[in-house]
Amino acid sequence: MEKIISILLLCILMTNCQSQQKNKQVKNKPTISVKSDVEYFLGTWKFVEKNYLDGTEKKIYPLHECMKKYNLVFEKEKGSIFLTKNYATGKDCSVKSSSDKISVTINQSSFSYFDADLKKLEQYKILSKDKFSIVYSDILDGKVRDIEDVYEKKK
Repeated sequence: MEKIISILLLCILMTNCQSQQKNKQVKNKPTISVKSDVEYFLGTWKFVEKNYLDGTEKKIYPLHECMKKYNLVFEKEKGSIFLTKNYATGKDCSVKSSSDKISVTINQSSFSYFDADLKKLEQYKILSKDKFSIVYSDILDGKVRDIEDVYEKKK
């Protein structure tokens, strides 16, 4: 009986967290304007920094070596935009993996795609012509925090 109650509470908690995430809006407008958000994203973006808020103080989360090898690739094919996520894992980051090409829709402050059967909505901020961040909330060091993953365009 205790297991059933625990599972029900977990399901309720997950449902509440998902609905809060859907309603979360990016607080800051992009700091620069670009001609076309779609054209801006085309290319390869390397994961360079993870920032989070601890109260009102902005802190930098130390990246593991393998995290420094993560990247996102946005490509345009036949009028559609595709996203490929590339990862590295393992003791020496030698195990490389990639998602399939995922069809993505880019809007003014977010991009959306299906990851398996789940629709993902990523809120972003354009920081400069070569940097953008994905903004979300997650549990970090035991607390729910606002997190900003920063990506830099590879040349």
